[in-house]
Amino acid sequence: MASKSPQILRSLAKELKAIYKKDNLQEIPTYTYLQDQFRYFQVTEEKICRAQQEVNHVAKTYLCYLESARKLEELSSQYRGRGDRSVESSANIVGLKLPKLYSEDEPQPPNQ
Repeated sequence: MASKSPQILRSLAKELKAIYKKDNLQEIPTYTYLQDQFRYFQVTEEKICRAQQEVNHVAKTYLCYLESARKLEELSSQYRGRGDRSVESSANIVGLKLPKLYSEDEPQPPNQ
């Protein structure tokens, strides 16, 4: 493997563990596929891998996607709205108060 390949694979494994919530990485089909691809494009003395840089680039891109998706989910859950609010509660949030509503049952002030 290239010098950065193990580091990228470890980072991918960390993200995949967070997504699938499994301790055994061998149970995750995506991880086994990535592991096979890294082995297949590994540079050895017997073969020259022309696509080595391409595999690292694709792995980094996939890692960036997984990290970004996780962070988006965290932000969405943190700032998710809590449903519809009434006009009164919305006004209270921004520091305003609604005027009292008119009702015929309340005594009216004397005219002067």
